[in-house]
Amino acid sequence: MKSENQINGRRQLFRHLARETVVWFEELGGRRHIKFDDLPKLPPEAIAALIPQICPGVRIVPEQGRVSARLPGAGEAVALFPSDEANLAVFNRFNGKNTVGQVANELSAAMAWPQERSLEHVERLFFRLVRLRVCVPANTGSR
Repeated sequence: MKSENQINGRRQLFRHLARETVVWFEELGGRRHIKFDDLPKLPPEAIAALIPQICPGVRIVPEQGRVSARLPGAGEAVALFPSDEANLAVFNRFNGKNTVGQVANELSAAMAWPQERSLEHVERLFFRLVRLRVCVPANTGSR
């Protein structure tokens, strides 16, 4: 009998292959895709236009002093960020509707921070969540 880890590993492999196949066909059809690792390299106006959303199947786990997430097929929760006012204000706006720029504007008003500080905070949290596979841009063909 195969272990749960072997089964989950195979499922992840097949999901990855399916995603890569879809991306390949879309790129053949002219649709541009950006790798997640390349998102921070985008021009500032393109980053500000990204619309963060939580990945399907990710379960958010509030804990004492921090927020964690359980990824699909994972047993352990992954620590995301300390649950302070600024982080929670940003994370709660990553709903697939607000752009990074809009979230930064709202954070700037809520925290009385300069716009640059708010934008840097939003970008840092967003890119961290992308690296952890918790969050993705809703409005770009990324992989």
